[in-house]
Amino acid sequence: MRIAIFGYEKLAVDIADYLNKPRNDLIIVDNKEENIREAAKQGFETVLADYSHDQELREIGIGTDIETIFCLLPDDAENVFLVISVRSIDARVPIVSIADAQDSIPKFLAAGADKVIDPYEISGLKIWRMIRKPIVSQVIEKTLMSKLDLHLAQVTIEKGSFLDGRELAESSLRQQYDLVLLGLVDCNFGDEFIFRTRGLRHRLGAGDILVVIGRSEERRVG
Repeated sequence: MRIAIFGYEKLAVDIADYLNKPRNDLIIVDNKEENIREAAKQGFETVLADYSHDQELREIGIGTDIETIFCLLPDDAENVFLVISVRSIDARVPIVSIADAQDSIPKFLAAGADKVIDPYEISGLKIWRMIRKPIVSQVIEKTLMSKLDLHLAQVTIEKGSFLDGRELAESSLRQQYDLVLLGLVDCNFGDEFIFRTRGLRHRLGAGDILVVIGRSEERRVG
């Protein structure tokens, strides 16, 4: 499969590494020479291009041999413009785009993207999976978090606590306890992690698990 990845920032590097398999033919497209040099050093086919010009998009292979496109530029406005430009050239090619802001997702879908990635949601899911593995959780605690006196924690809501029956948006964990909420696991739905932006209207109940980051003295929630 011939895949074009626009932008070579951190998420693009991860996606390119994952897709770099014999059955895929990757091309990295960027308008920054330093990003192109880095991608070339990693062995990828690269194109330095101004993707605001339709002709340059066509020369890359949009509308002909490119079968999937990832729009991973660092700015939402750039990605929306790129989605519109690509869709105007090829009405059928699958387009996957990153969205930096949750409220930008409808704009990407309206512009013609087939799938929109919320990197913060992906990070939340990754962290949830990691802290389910004690050894990985310990490594995170002792390296990344300990330098800042930060800790990952699972907080189980007890029956009758001030959170029992409240909507997630009303929890006020940051204001009252200086905790950063990543998401929650509803005990009625098994082990599914609900990222906080998807669960703001979710009504909490006894047994639900909140996944938070905070300082050690601030993790006790009454």
